[in-house]
Amino acid sequence: MVYWLAMNGPGASLVAASDQGLNEGDVQPRQGFIEERLDDGRRHAGYWQNGWTGFYSVSAAAQTFMWLDADNNDDSINAVVGAVKSAGALIDILLRPMPGRHGADKIRDLPAKQRLSRGEELIDQTAQRAQERTSGKSHFKVIGVNLLGGVVIAAFGDGGDAAVSTTIGIAIGETSIWTQPSQPIANREDYRRRFPESQVKVKKHWQLVPITNGAMVRVIL
Repeated sequence: MVYWLAMNGPGASLVAASDQGLNEGDVQPRQGFIEERLDDGRRHAGYWQNGWTGFYSVSAAAQTFMWLDADNNDDSINAVVGAVKSAGALIDILLRPMPGRHGADKIRDLPAKQRLSRGEELIDQTAQRAQERTSGKSHFKVIGVNLLGGVVIAAFGDGGDAAVSTTIGIAIGETSIWTQPSQPIANREDYRRRFPESQVKVKKHWQLVPITNGAMVRVIL
């Protein structure tokens, strides 16, 4: 049985497509739309996934080497904190990989009915991930982790090192967030407008939106 997304917040509940009165002619355009958009976003998602995986892998290894090679306590503490932060970021990326990195490959060989159901799930998952760019939780996590790391360095090592580590860590974390693909949000909205039978309702939430010389909070009701 083919399923259609009935969204209410980040989690997707599925409604049988037959309940929407869809026939084979209705299904094909939707499958085509989904596969085209997923394939279009494959390169950006893949570059992000592989690029940041590589960056944090190298960073964790380099900081671990610096820790083992450190000849004083200040450098040792600074390197340990850096290695832990990089390893944590790497684990997060590996446990929560970018959902659009394979394009439509995962659904292309499925039976038609399953292909549409799974495709809609992917369209929604990629959009949910893209929303993290403007999610306050994501930015607060980056700031919080790096402030905590700075406190540890300041307490057991050098205050100057703490300030540098915190600043660089926040800058890198923010860069990672803002370089995530954003197009999937528009893809989901386009899908909802083009095929109104599949209602996608976005949960009330607030976003941190960058503006010239600052940022603003946008509340979506």
